[in-house]
Amino acid sequence: MPDFGFPAQPQMSRINDLINKARRESDAAQVAVVTGRPADLAATLKGRVSEAMLIEKALIDLDQYSQAIALAEARADVTQRTLDQTVTLGQELTASVNQLLTNGTIANLEIVSAEGRAMVESTVTALNGRFAGRALFAGDAGDATALADASVISAASVAVLSANPDAATAYAALEAEFINPGGQFDTTFYTGGTGSAPRVEIARGETVDYDVRADEEALRRVLLNSVVIGAAYDMTNAIPDSMRRDLISTATNGLRGAIDQTVALQGRLGSTEARIATVKARNIAEDSSLAIRFNDLASADPYTEGLRLSEIENQLETAFLTTARLSRLSLTNYL
Repeated sequence: MPDFGFPAQPQMSRINDLINKARRESDAAQVAVVTGRPADLAATLKGRVSEAMLIEKALIDLDQYSQAIALAEARADVTQRTLDQTVTLGQELTASVNQLLTNGTIANLEIVSAEGRAMVESTVTALNGRFAGRALFAGDAGDATALADASVISAASVAVLSANPDAATAYAALEAEFINPGGQFDTTFYTGGTGSAPRVEIARGETVDYDVRADEEALRRVLLNSVVIGAAYDMTNAIPDSMRRDLISTATNGLRGAIDQTVALQGRLGSTEARIATVKARNIAEDSSLAIRFNDLASADPYTEGLRLSEIENQLETAFLTTARLSRLSLTNYL
């Protein structure tokens, strides 16, 4: 008696197995087409897995260095702009004083002295600036402010100037307080740390530091001479009138020299910026090279994977049609 009826179950199972396998291959091919990476990277790499892992780790490290460099660049830029502001204000103030010392009235000199006091305020505020939550000019005391309030610095300075009999002695006494170790600048005016801010690693084995602090001699002298200009023709203080013109003249010359020193300080910071730029360019080149090497190892050919995906889809379509036809068979259809 002939064997007839519904298709044998083993035949349907084999077709279902083929369909499931084709689906898995289709998913893998889709991943490869969309991402450019094979779904089974280990199978593609075979014996070069370790090499690929080392390259991937190097790429991750370079990405972290890239973030550190971005912060370093931004911090250096803010520091540089602060020094730019100090230089510009100093140049404008010295120009005003020089013009008025030649043919200015006492009232005019009072105005320029007020500009000097404003410069002290602006300089202290700028040097107390912060970046990414840390003080810019306070060295290793990142949570502190770099300088005491401008009013504290000015009041203490006027007291020193008023206590001396002539302009030369008064200026020298205040200069000692600002410049000499253990003077009021060290003990009262500067409130930051004595060490540099933490170094930042921008490449393997290469770091940069931010050693521009508010107690740099250039910045001490900027504040010293700005304070003296601000006090010289402030007629509310006790400085003898006979000293005022000599004080403002001496301080103007001193401020001019301090501005030159600050420009040199900017040059030192510029060297750090140049190093950062050099390392950044080198890291970018290395990142590109490593990315090419990794792609050579691990990338999938989109064109080839697209053809494979098309073939798998055709196989799936054929398998589904076959399954549909078999499922419609019945004893009536067979007879």
